[in-house]
Amino acid sequence: MAYALQALAVLAVVLALARPARRAATLVRQPPVIGEIALGLVVVPLLTAAAGPDLVGTLLPPPVTDHLHTVGLAGLALYLTGVGHSARPRRGELSPRAYGRLLAGSLLPGLLAGALLSVWVVWRDTPGERGTAPTAALVLLLAAAFAVTAVPVLARILTDRGIEDTTEGRLSLLVAVSIDALTWLVLTAALAAAAEGGGRLMRALAVIAGGVVAAVLLRRLLGRAAVGRLCARRPAAAAFVLGAVAVAAAVATERAGLTAIFGAVLVGLAVPRDGEQGSRDEESGLRDGEPGSRDGESGVRTRVVRAVERCGLLFVPVFFVTAGLQVSTDGPDGFSWATFALVLLLATAAKLGGGYAGARLARLPAGTALRFGVLMNTRGLTEIAVLQAGLSAAILSPGLFLALVLMALVTTAATGPLLSLTDRRRAAVGAPARPTTGVPAQRATGAPPRPASEELSS
Repeated sequence: MAYALQALAVLAVVLALARPARRAATLVRQPPVIGEIALGLVVVPLLTAAAGPDLVGTLLPPPVTDHLHTVGLAGLALYLTGVGHSARPRRGELSPRAYGRLLAGSLLPGLLAGALLSVWVVWRDTPGERGTAPTAALVLLLAAAFAVTAVPVLARILTDRGIEDTTEGRLSLLVAVSIDALTWLVLTAALAAAAEGGGRLMRALAVIAGGVVAAVLLRRLLGRAAVGRLCARRPAAAAFVLGAVAVAAAVATERAGLTAIFGAVLVGLAVPRDGEQGSRDEESGLRDGEPGSRDGESGVRTRVVRAVERCGLLFVPVFFVTAGLQVSTDGPDGFSWATFALVLLLATAAKLGGGYAGARLARLPAGTALRFGVLMNTRGLTEIAVLQAGLSAAILSPGLFLALVLMALVTTAATGPLLSLTDRRRAAVGAPARPTTGVPAQRATGAPPRPASEELSS
């Protein structure tokens, strides 16, 4: 009980500090989420420097951080349920072939860049620059680190800039979720190679397959007219049940050795938009405007999802802070500026260049493809979580870990300025700039979504 009360006190402090952290980020022309990430990364070092490690251990013992992690994970799951619901492309916006090209462009160059860096590290053979794990584990770990895109940070950037309902916003998030699941498999394979065992990889594959099947079945259930009527009559109860399912899915996938993000987004994807195939309200004879009727983005199911998303958004800063608490503070033994420069070059070229090339192959306009590539270069704390796992398994040395963490921070911090640069470029050629703050125009005005042909031609 005492630990729970202490966790509540720390939670209140975190939520209070999150607001000025977001404000500070906007003052330096960064997305507000960068402030939340920075808060998570610097809070423990600052406390340690000011009060010493003993006081930090007293303020944040493991039971307290466990409680905070649970709250942060729940907030992330609720928020990503809404994000996943919005991530599906509009009807006719993306063909399976185009999706495959987007995914290949955003994933394969990153995997190749990680393999190239492993060749560099092995070839240099600098004492202390690599860990003690087998070379195969190093190759797989670096491939995962370079391929990953941080779904939570990307989602917050899209929300903060009001572009989650644009073509590049929807597609970047959809592709990022797929990449996250695949790179978590690569990470699992790396950890299995380090431990010389393959059981974890088979379990992760089973979790992905089972999650997809469960999402399809859940989608069929939620598409029934009776569910639409229930959402209209008892929206608070429906939101509570949906939130509980999302949190349970996130916890289940995390405990099964995968990422909690996968479970939460699958729940959001499983909720059909009112009016699209899978929602059977029209078959029941309900008319537009009636409870449970088909009304697209303003439908009863979507309103329930939005309520869940808003609740989760309140506690997302707790997730970033608790994730930051887990970052290793080991010294930079084996750090090399030459390796860091190569890491930054390979990471940016692989994600920004690969994402752009994949989007162009998918026949997206050049401006949309460029913004898609910029968004895919967002790494954030998901990247750091992958690196932390590699450091704990002795695959990475502290120096190489530091170089990769700096790369994650630089590429994530560059996302906002690069998006603003692309907006100014659009304005210079006479095209309207994307909104940069506030809620998306479609949600704020209630206007219907733009047709896919119009969106892709802009």
